[in-house]
Amino acid sequence: MYKSLLWKCVKAFAVETAGTFDRDYELKLWTNLGGPESKMKCIEQDLRSGQTDLMGLQRFLSDKILGMDRKPSPVQDPKPQADSGNGFLSWCGNDNRQVDAGEAERRFREETPLLQESEHVEFAFKGRRDMVLLTTKRVIEIDVKGWSGKKQEFRSLPWSSVIAFAVRSAGSWLDKDAEMMLWTEIAYDPGDDEEDDPDKPGMAYIELDFKKDAVDLMAVQRYLAMRCLPLAGL
Repeated sequence: MYKSLLWKCVKAFAVETAGTFDRDYELKLWTNLGGPESKMKCIEQDLRSGQTDLMGLQRFLSDKILGMDRKPSPVQDPKPQADSGNGFLSWCGNDNRQVDAGEAERRFREETPLLQESEHVEFAFKGRRDMVLLTTKRVIEIDVKGWSGKKQEFRSLPWSSVIAFAVRSAGSWLDKDAEMMLWTEIAYDPGDDEEDDPDKPGMAYIELDFKKDAVDLMAVQRYLAMRCLPLAGL
């Protein structure tokens, strides 16, 4: 059987490096092809490390799904960033704090070539080990796995795949988290969990926890509106 998937059906993608005891890279494509019997919700493919240009593949997927890279546009003045450090509760919960977007862009342009030349980081958040970047083209989640941290997944969600968004402030003194929530066009896929578990929607719903008072939540809300509403024709 020769199965073809059109690029317009791919709503998010990820590449994953090999780990200490894992020899394979991994490619993941999330689609809008749902249905209870669908095998096309999330397509995964193992790739032999050392025989695959993983960052080259990531750039190829970016060009196909985000749009072909263009000449770099002028970099805007960096926004002031908040960073209140690592407290014990933040360490336990892996809550994200806002960090310098310019430094994050330099890192993921020079050290790990993740960004397109015409793409710029506008917000950056860092947890205990993981990071989330909000760029001019997508949401990028950098998921560091395992004790060694050698295995990393770089997951990209184009802004065009986001169909709803919300932010939620922290509650009482026992509630240390604020949240950013994104609903997407990606088919509901609970993975290995129970089929109808609403708490495990895969990439259909994404929630990002922020450390309380370490993120300008209303600035994030305004930014999401600026990125998502024009794509919806609003």
